[in-house]
Amino acid sequence: MTFRKFVQIGRVVYLNVGPYRGRLAVIVDVVDGNRALIDGPCSRVPRQEFRFSEMFLTSYLLKICRSQKTKGVRAAWIKADINKKFIKSEWNKNIKKDIVRTNMTDFDRFKLGRAKQMKNKILKLAYFQIRKQSMRLRQKAKAKKVAKALMESKDKKEPKDTKEPKVKKETVVKKETKAKKETKAKKETMAKKAK
Repeated sequence: MTFRKFVQIGRVVYLNVGPYRGRLAVIVDVVDGNRALIDGPCSRVPRQEFRFSEMFLTSYLLKICRSQKTKGVRAAWIKADINKKFIKSEWNKNIKKDIVRTNMTDFDRFKLGRAKQMKNKILKLAYFQIRKQSMRLRQKAKAKKVAKALMESKDKKEPKDTKEPKVKKETVVKKETKAKKETKAKKETMAKKAK
């Protein structure tokens, strides 16, 4: 990933060491590879040399000239509205969270842990309820799909005309007459034998 923040004139920095820790300033001039001349007229940081290792570069950049006077820096700072932008930033929110964490007592940490446990428990229950409902809905949908497929397959197997096939009466009558003739013939032969 390429760098997006560079040490340059007009770059707003966050000071993390010394008596001005936690304040914003602007790089007015680069002294050498390790130090820069900074000025923070709106954050009560006097013009002075500061090491790069003692500051963080922000994404804000002011349009100022090299070795700009404090009056010009203040005007550019107010025009760019740096203080409001930094207050709204995620960086500032994380700094405030860190301050709150460092000032917590042992009992506060215990209460925070219990609150997290309760939150996780509620989320877990809600997750499993939603999961259970979705499983039921899937099963119902699957059952409907199977039933529909069965109905379609039955419709395909059965012919459209559900009328009974016509049986010819002549063939039935012929079969009956043949059977009657055979039984009469047997009775006659039995009667002849008996005489």
